[in-house]
Amino acid sequence: MKYILLLLTIGVFQVSAVNWALLVSGSNAFYNYRHQADVCHSYKTLIRNGYSPENVIVFAYDDIAQNRQNIYRGAIYNQPNKDGFSDNVYDGCVIDYSKTDVNPLNFLNVLKGNYDHLPDGHKFINSTREDNIFVYFSDHGSPGLIAFPTSYLYEQELMETFQYMYENDKYNKLVFYLETCESGSMFVNLPNNHRIYALSAANPYESSWGTYCPPDDVVNGKSLGTCLGDEFSVTFLENVDLGDFSQTLQEHFEFIRENTLKSNVMQWGDVSFASDSIKEFFWGQKFLEKRKMCLKDTFFMNDENVSKWDSRDNKLLFYQNRFNQTGDLEDFIELEKEIKSRAYFDTIFGELQQSLKLTGDYHFALNQNCLKSVIETFEDKCTKLTDYGLKYVKLFGEMCDSTNLHQIQLNMIVSTLCMTE
Repeated sequence: MKYILLLLTIGVFQVSAVNWALLVSGSNAFYNYRHQADVCHSYKTLIRNGYSPENVIVFAYDDIAQNRQNIYRGAIYNQPNKDGFSDNVYDGCVIDYSKTDVNPLNFLNVLKGNYDHLPDGHKFINSTREDNIFVYFSDHGSPGLIAFPTSYLYEQELMETFQYMYENDKYNKLVFYLETCESGSMFVNLPNNHRIYALSAANPYESSWGTYCPPDDVVNGKSLGTCLGDEFSVTFLENVDLGDFSQTLQEHFEFIRENTLKSNVMQWGDVSFASDSIKEFFWGQKFLEKRKMCLKDTFFMNDENVSKWDSRDNKLLFYQNRFNQTGDLEDFIELEKEIKSRAYFDTIFGELQQSLKLTGDYHFALNQNCLKSVIETFEDKCTKLTDYGLKYVKLFGEMCDSTNLHQIQLNMIVSTLCMTE
């Protein structure tokens, strides 16, 4: 009798265990089209694989589909279709957090299940010790932080959230795929025994890359004028779309690493369950054979000839391409603004490096409170860090860790430097 009760108990746990997914596009503006395309693609993939819509939570600013620069109003594409199938990934993509709700505080509270700290009626991860969680994030980053539209999530804050979730039995296993520049820096302190496994699109020192960029951004015979996806993201998504759930997480990682040509995909955290099938996290039924074959024949995951743009240069290349195509004065003005903005960051951070005799090498800030304070001072007194400007956060990290100056002195240096411009 005890044996039967034990089996029934195990059966109950097996039935009650569910999968949760948190999918985040942290950017806005049409030149960042690819991030929302990545996230809506991942949403539709998970739903097609059998995820309950109630268990998939999406963050996206939602300013792309109806954007006046979008030639296919109401649609978003993550893949070109020169010779076949391409899905409007915005069709059916349910966005739970949009506009100003796309912020680090909401992201962390959704993960923790802190529903009383979220906007009324918004979804959250109501997970248990039996549940698996998949987190996917696509945006910009720099050493020790990832970007949201108006603020940043710091590595320390993410690690503290993971620790809270571990101590409070918020998951069985958690898998995190991160698409940002220097994305590896977010996982350097990830424990190897907390059942959290992560992939980063890039190592801690390098950019991630957009793909299906002009001229390889053609949908229904027309160029959209922007990168349709990110290389790491479309590589793993197109692979999952093929429906081969016999792959393990380790095999999936090796495939993604081999087919992401512009950055070094890395593996972090607890690899003790890397032998698990990807089905445990991308749960689902096999796709229609017609779609499988179409995806297999049409796209070019491992094609070095497909146009790819460094994420740091994306905005510059976006407006260069638009102006070359349209000759429009508005595009020329935006291009000039971006050129001047880049020159400003080059100058101001060059002066900072010289005045404090900083090396300018990669630096992960050990003093994250100092890093956060300096960035807030810079953005208050100078300007918001752009996608390009984020490349210089390493100098702030080095400044915080390698000088003997007090926090107030460091903030004053930043403020004074800005005032000279």
